[in-house]
Amino acid sequence: MSKIVKQRVSMHDESTSLSIQSKNVSKKKKQNHKQKAIKELICIVSVPKSLKERVYIKSDVELKLALNYIPEHCLGNLKETPCTYNHRVSRTDQLDDVYFYTLELLDEPNYSFEQIVNLLSKLEDPCAQIAIELVHQRFNILNEYTQHYYISNEELLQVEQIAQDYPYHCIIQKVNKDNSSLSQRIVNEQFYTLMGVTRDMVSHHLHETKTLPSIFDIGTSLQLWCDITFSSLSGVQYFDQYINTYEGAQYKCRIEQKQMFKRTQVNPNQIVFIEFRIFKLEEPLKSQLFNPQRLYQNQIDYFNKKNTEEEYQQFLKSMNYKHSPQYKHSQPCGYKQLPWI
Repeated sequence: MSKIVKQRVSMHDESTSLSIQSKNVSKKKKQNHKQKAIKELICIVSVPKSLKERVYIKSDVELKLALNYIPEHCLGNLKETPCTYNHRVSRTDQLDDVYFYTLELLDEPNYSFEQIVNLLSKLEDPCAQIAIELVHQRFNILNEYTQHYYISNEELLQVEQIAQDYPYHCIIQKVNKDNSSLSQRIVNEQFYTLMGVTRDMVSHHLHETKTLPSIFDIGTSLQLWCDITFSSLSGVQYFDQYINTYEGAQYKCRIEQKQMFKRTQVNPNQIVFIEFRIFKLEEPLKSQLFNPQRLYQNQIDYFNKKNTEEEYQQFLKSMNYKHSPQYKHSQPCGYKQLPWI
């Protein structure tokens, strides 16, 4: 069975089990008849709230667009992934060497299409007009998703089997006639190795910042967002792009893109958009980036540990851990667990 299908079905089974076993208990509040003294608050100084610049743009259609980035959300030289711009990670699962991050939409006001166009048109960025056109195309997903072929579980499994030999990340996006929103971000161990980070580093960073790292160096310019968004909208099978690493180095990489629409296993009326990006590297770059010593140096740098033989042996032992039973962090970053997505 496809790992994506297996993980999502298991979440649904958990939700069903919990709903059967749980029940609400209502308790009557004791009435307090004692009279309380009335307190009067006198405002001496009124300090107006400062208006912060809007960093992330949220709308009824998932754009993954930011006007700026937050330095505190950087893992080393890796900026925040757009998947956590307007979402929090509510749950983390692992199947073998694949990590599933379930996303919950933050309660923030949406920008209308007209408001987004107004924001972008005021930017002194040469790609602002292109960005406006791409935003308009993004909104078309609400009208076009019913026209696509829906893949089967077997076809999804074939894609996963192809991807498992390479570093990859995948997003799952729920789509209906009113909106589209991210549901999950999925990565494998090789993807984190490509960036130069370990699972311990990512887990700690998620706990501290509530965000996940990005392999693309998304900064204040709209150029990279436009390039990546155009590749997604055009549905090209391959495109070349610079990838970023924890150390701050950049390498040009061949990326294979696979896009699919699928009806969910537990709710045939729910349509999801699945987008795989598989990263292809040539030698000797691949051997250089997948050197365990590189990961070790980055980990002791991140956790500020001493470089000792004992520490290195413990690291090597932890890296051998690959196949594992499914586990869940109900509160990976301090937020509630969602029973189903």
